[in-house]
Amino acid sequence: MNKKIIVIDGSSIKQNRGVSAYVNSLISGLSKVKIPSNIQFIVMIPLGCKLNVQTKDNLSIVKKPFINKILWDLVLLPLYCWWAGGYLLHYTENTGGSLLPRMLRLKIVLTIHDVSFLKPFKLVSKPSSLRQWMGLYYRRLFISNIAKNSKIIFTVSKFAKKDIIKELVINPKKIIVTYNSLPHKFVSPRTCSQEKKIIIVTGNSNQKNLKFTLESLQQFKSILKGWKILVVGVDSKNSKYINYIGKVDQNNLIRYYDRSSILIMPSLYESFSIPLIEALSREVFIISSNKGAPPEIIKNFGILYNPKSLKDLKSSVVKALYKNRFKKKINKKKAKLYALSFTDKNLTKCTMKEYKKLLK
Repeated sequence: MNKKIIVIDGSSIKQNRGVSAYVNSLISGLSKVKIPSNIQFIVMIPLGCKLNVQTKDNLSIVKKPFINKILWDLVLLPLYCWWAGGYLLHYTENTGGSLLPRMLRLKIVLTIHDVSFLKPFKLVSKPSSLRQWMGLYYRRLFISNIAKNSKIIFTVSKFAKKDIIKELVINPKKIIVTYNSLPHKFVSPRTCSQEKKIIIVTGNSNQKNLKFTLESLQQFKSILKGWKILVVGVDSKNSKYINYIGKVDQNNLIRYYDRSSILIMPSLYESFSIPLIEALSREVFIISSNKGAPPEIIKNFGILYNPKSLKDLKSSVVKALYKNRFKKKINKKKAKLYALSFTDKNLTKCTMKEYKKLLK
């Protein structure tokens, strides 16, 4: 029996979060599900990178030379796929090539995590380096073409699907929602007791809305007396009230969650927001922005607020501190079970279903 070879782009595994988490979940899921005997998966990753996934007869990891992301997408990966006898090429990082894959008669599948790179700079931050500017315009120039020529487009939420349709004018039937998954280590038992700490897991981009949020929280000192704010993912000068933790590995991140009682997710634009399911899995109470995908992701397991409103944030913080006085009560055990339902196995099963359709 001749096997159909599916090549998955694993170039993003060099990152710690976001796209890398998606790719690791997809590939990890492949090691757990039953792969049909007529399919062979090859994950292409750059030389020097490591991917801790259990391989098997029909799942292999292949390392190839990597010059830069643009050449990898447009030239190298299609050629690697063709040389390997590939039938289907899955680009996993918002863009990819279309001309060379078509010339080589490869079917293309694309994952678009979000279209933030098409948004105005008042929402997302301007690039701060030449490399970032090149990456931005590369995506802007090629996204429409690769989206048009892809057989299927995967994305990570219903909100992201609507946003992609709005920005790229794509047939909704072509876009499949496969939710991100919870990292495995978050299934482990709690490491310590909760303390009077509010955690914000974020970055520096304008869309993260960090500056406004911290300035607002500092006005609530009388309400938050005895509380500390932990900002994970950003480096800055600490104060008595705010501790900047910077980037941390998963083990340390879990410990910070476990020491916290409340997570604030203040973003103006999110296509999923993995910290939401991470916090729910650690039984941390959530105050989340009502913009983008978060309302879809947390359902009723948290408080939603307008991230541009100081008054709304203050009201939400008070409700979180004095839950017994308000109607909004969250069943932590149900919230945790819900978070644990976001598995890599489910992500891979949904993706595999679509792969099979293209192989017929």
